Amino acid sequence: MKVKDVMTREVITEDENVSVTVISRDMELSGIGSVVITSGGRPAGIVTDRDIMQKICAARRTGSVKAKEIMSSPLIIIGPEASVEKACELMTENDIRRLPVLENDELVGIISVRNILTRTPEHVHKFYPAEEGIVAELLEVGDVMTRDVITEDELTPVSKISEDMETTGIGSVVITSENKPIGIVTDRDIMVKICATGRTGEVKAKEIMSSPLISIAPGAPLEMACELLAANDIRRLPVLENDELVGIISVRNILTKAPEHVRKFYPEGG
Repeated sequence: MKVKDVMTREVITEDENVSVTVISRDMELSGIGSVVITSGGRPAGIVTDRDIMQKICAARRTGSVKAKEIMSSPLIIIGPEASVEKACELMTENDIRRLPVLENDELVGIISVRNILTRTPEHVHKFYPAEEGIVAELLEVGDVMTRDVITEDELTPVSKISEDMETTGIGSVVITSENKPIGIVTDRDIMVKICATGRTGEVKAKEIMSSPLISIAPGAPLEMACELLAANDIRRLPVLENDELVGIISVRNILTKAPEHVRKFYPEGG
């Protein structure tokens, strides 16, 4: 299969001089995680929701910041006639999730991990190398979850949370009140609820967290975690035992241990 058979053909672009606030708003309205940045009408870089969280919120930048100041450049690209296998290699080598597709220096599409796993889920091992000798049917949430979970109090400023997420390389933190888990904040929450709205000043975690928590028990079957994640269109589930936070389980956790569940998150034709 070729890249052109899998890619998304409609790509949102923004000029390099457009403010990040406008880009954040457009990403929220379109429900996308990245935009290709152009210079003189030509693709020059890319901005993702994580770029915005790290380079704007975590850095506590204020005022009008332009796309060209935070975009990833030069672009790592691929052609429409290249194989999906080649796209997988480029993404994993560069630790990225999306590749703009150019033909004769013109942007004709974008290919993402989601595109690939939706159409060719057999490539799941490229992005989530599975462990050997695991029987997925016997797995419980506690066998798969990450046990070290970073938490922040509900009164913690979002700027501090952004810094901690950047430093630790994670995409979410569980929010607590009197040491009890009550919500979750993701990098996308920060992009959508802070950067896209142009909010300034000190914003606290409780103002943007997703609450009440959707959680699961460590003894629950892995299949149940898949169902909850897919049904609620979320990527992570805090794991609670006797109302205490004992871990967090993510799509990445599941696909690393049991990649056969890929169709739960990337249904063919979805």
